[in-house]
Amino acid sequence: MINGEENSILDHIKRELDISDNASVSWEVPISEGLPFKADLVIEDYSKKYIIEIKSRLTIDSIGRQLVLKKLLQNSESRNKYAEFVIASKLISPETEKIAHSCDIRIIALPYRSNITENEKSDVRRIEKISSPKSWKIVIALLTEKESSIRHIALKAEVSYGWAHATVKSLIAKGIVVEVNNYIKLQDIPKLLNGIAWERPFEKLYYNEVVLPDNDAMSAARTITRMCDKQDIDCGFTSFTAGGIYTKYGFRHDTVYVYVRKDRLDPFLKSFDASDIQGIKIRVYKPDRDVFSDTRITEEIRLVSPAQALLDLAGLGYSGRDLTLKLVENYARL
Repeated sequence: MINGEENSILDHIKRELDISDNASVSWEVPISEGLPFKADLVIEDYSKKYIIEIKSRLTIDSIGRQLVLKKLLQNSESRNKYAEFVIASKLISPETEKIAHSCDIRIIALPYRSNITENEKSDVRRIEKISSPKSWKIVIALLTEKESSIRHIALKAEVSYGWAHATVKSLIAKGIVVEVNNYIKLQDIPKLLNGIAWERPFEKLYYNEVVLPDNDAMSAARTITRMCDKQDIDCGFTSFTAGGIYTKYGFRHDTVYVYVRKDRLDPFLKSFDASDIQGIKIRVYKPDRDVFSDTRITEEIRLVSPAQALLDLAGLGYSGRDLTLKLVENYARL
C-alpha cells in the first residue's frame, strides 16, 4: 500500500475529511469479524467512522470492492455498518470519479508525489525466492521480532508493505510462517532453512581456493583482512568462519571462507603463491548481492553481517545445519 509515507498521506486525508486531533486511527485492520477483508485505514472521529482504501489509481475494481464491503456490512450486525466508505487515490479520471459518487463512495485526491505501492498481485508474481535480498530482509525481521504485524515488519525491514505482504503470504503458503489474530510469526525454522538450501546453494558461489602458509585459521583471516584493507579490496568472511566467530561454536580450524568483490577476485588470488600447499585453505566466493556495505570487524576480522552469514550457512544444507541453528538461536543478541 504505502511505502514509508503513512504520516503525510494520513495528514492529507484528515484535512480533507476535517478530522479532529482526538480521532482514532488504525492501519490494516479487519473490517468485520468473519469477513476476509481488511481496510487500509480506519478513522473514528466522535460519531463518525471512515473506512478508507488507498490506491495509486482509482479503478472500477476498487469501487466495486468498496460496494461489496458496504453491502456486506449493511446486511450484518457489524459496528461498522454505518461507516462512510472512502477511496484516496492519486490518479482519478473524471468518468471513474463520477461512478464512485453515484455509488455514494467519497473520493479524496492524494498529492501526486505520494509514494504508494498497492499492487500486491504484482509483488506476488515478482517474489520467486525467499532468499532474494528484499525477501531475506523480511525473514530476518521476523526472526528478530518473534511476533508482529506485517506493517511493522515492512517498516523494520525497510521494504514496501506490498513486498512484505507478498513475502509473508508466500511463507505462510509454505508452512514456514503462521498468522494468528493479525500477527505473524515464524513457525518452522528447519523448513525455512531447507528452502534456502534448495533455492541458493552457497557452494554455487565458489570461485577458487588458495593456501596461506599459516597454522591458525583466525590468524590467517586477520592477515587477509589487513591485506584487503591495505589494497582497497572489499572482502567479508562468511560461512563457517563468520558463523563460528559470531556463535563461538563450530569454527573450522583448517579453512576460512571469504567473499571478494567481483572485479578484484583475480588480483586477490594473485596475491598468493600457487606453490604453497601447506597451511590454511582460503575458499574464495563471488558475491551475488551486496555483502560488503554492512560488514563488521570482530576480533580484527572483517565479517559479513549476521543476516548474510545466516543466509550462507543455510545454503550449506545439512553440512552446516548445527552451526546454522546455533546462529538462529543467538541471532537476537548479535
